Amino acid sequence: MPANRRRIELLHRVSRLRELEKRKAAVRLAEAQGLHSKLLALHGRSSEIVASYSSRRDWSTGGDLAGQLRFTAGVEVIRGETANESRKAEDTTRTAMTQLRSAERRHEITAQVLSDQQRAARIAVEKRDAAELARKLKGHV
Repeated sequence: MPANRRRIELLHRVSRLRELEKRKAAVRLAEAQGLHSKLLALHGRSSEIVASYSSRRDWSTGGDLAGQLRFTAGVEVIRGETANESRKAEDTTRTAMTQLRSAERRHEITAQVLSDQQRAARIAVEKRDAAELARKLKGHV
């Protein structure tokens, strides 16, 4: 029986480690989703700025027009880089989601094994107690 108790204690430890692993994976997922969301917002805002400045016609000189074109070209570069980073963040989010699901599954499996072991231990104790009671009753008959 002590071996069974040690096994249950070990499974408790593994279960706690699996829970920690699951929490860390959830934090990584939340961080990845947050970054992706911010990058999407930045990309959208950059697009708005480019559209707004591209539609302006209030320049009075060729220099004003050239300045506006340089500005919008710079924002377009930022927008393109942001789109690339957003795609990377989306990939990271997918990876983090997969890792979280795996961690959750490992935790569920460990919890089920622990539950099964605890149930088996209780049944063994109940059988032992029942056999002991039967011996005592048999001795009194």
